[in-house]
Amino acid sequence: MNKSINESNLSVKQLDQLRTLYVEAFVNSMSHEDLLIYVTNDMDNFVDELSNQDLIEEIKYTLDETMYDEFIKQIRGNIHD
Repeated sequence: MNKSINESNLSVKQLDQLRTLYVEAFVNSMSHEDLLIYVTNDMDNFVDELSNQDLIEEIKYTLDETMYDEFIKQIRGNIHD
C-alpha cells in the first residue's frame, strides 16, 4: 500500500491526474469555514512574500484600481498615529 511513485509506474500525465484528483478530493472534503480559513492563510502567506510595489500591482490587477483607492481611503481614515 505504501508504494513509491516508481513502483506505481505512473506516467507524467497520470501523475498530473493524480494531483488533480487529490486536490479535488481535498477541497471537497473541507467545510466552507475550513476552506475560507485555508484560502485566507494561503493568501496571507502569498502577500507577505510580495514587495510593497508588487502588492500594489497585485491588488490593482486582481481587483482594480478603484478598489485599491478605496483601500487607501479606508486605511487613511483609520490612522491615528
